[in-house]
Amino acid sequence: MILRLLEPAPTVSTEFLPAWDIVERLQRQPHTNCWMITQPSHAALAGEFAAKMTGAQLPKLDAALVRAIALHDAGWGIPDAQAIMQSRSVSQGCPKSFIDCSTGEFLNAWGKSIEIAATSGPAGGYIVSRHFARLAEHSATHNGDRQKVARFLEHEAARQKQLAAKQNHSPAELEQLTDVLQFCDLLSLYICAGARDNAEFPQYFGVKVRLTMEAESYKLEPPLIESGSEFKVAALRHPAVKGESGREIEVRIL
Repeated sequence: MILRLLEPAPTVSTEFLPAWDIVERLQRQPHTNCWMITQPSHAALAGEFAAKMTGAQLPKLDAALVRAIALHDAGWGIPDAQAIMQSRSVSQGCPKSFIDCSTGEFLNAWGKSIEIAATSGPAGGYIVSRHFARLAEHSATHNGDRQKVARFLEHEAARQKQLAAKQNHSPAELEQLTDVLQFCDLLSLYICAGARDNAEFPQYFGVKVRLTMEAESYKLEPPLIESGSEFKVAALRHPAVKGESGREIEVRIL
C-alpha cells in the first residue's frame, strides 16, 4: 500500500532531491489519517505513463509491454485488499506502507507479480522480472534476508533466460525497456505518495530526468510524457469518514 497525507505534503528543500529519497521520507512518516493507494492502482498509473511516453531516445513500447508495466505490482492485490478490510473494520487498523513490509513479503508479492505480468508476453515478463531483480540486489539487510534474496535472484535469472529465448528484443533493448518500467514505476510512486519536492531521477535509458511542480501540475525535463496528458488514480481514505470514503486523484503533466 502507498500512503499519502490528506493535506499537501510539505517540501523540505528547493534543491533537486533524489526521487526515491523523497518517496521513502514520505512513506516513513506517521499516517494516522491518510489516503491509501493500492499497489495495483499505482502500477496501472505507471502503465498509463508508459503509454504516453515520447522521445527519440526511448525504446519503442508495444501494447503488450505497456500491459506488463501496468501489471507489474499485481501480486500485491491480496495483501492490499486485506489492508483495506482492516482499515474498514471496527478497530480501523492503521494501514502499513509497502516500505515497511518484510523481505519475505516483498519477494512473495514480486514473484506473483512477475507471473501475472508474463501473461502479457515473454518480453513483458522479462522486464518485470529484471525490474525486481534489480531491486532485490539492494534489498537484503541481514543474513537470513540475503539467503532469501539469493534464491529469488537465482530463480529469476533462470526465468529471464527462458523468457528471453521466446522474444525478439536484444539484451541491450531489454535493459532499456526495464529502464522504462523503472522510470514509470518511480514517477508513479512519487505522485501517489503526494510528493511536491523538486526531484531528480536516476539515469534511465541514457537520460537523467528532473521533475518540478507548477500550478499543481508536474513538469518533466526533458519532457518524456506527452504535454497536457491527464491521468487519475483511485485513493481510499483511512479512516473512512461519513460522506467521503475515497476519491480520484487527478494528475496533469505539463
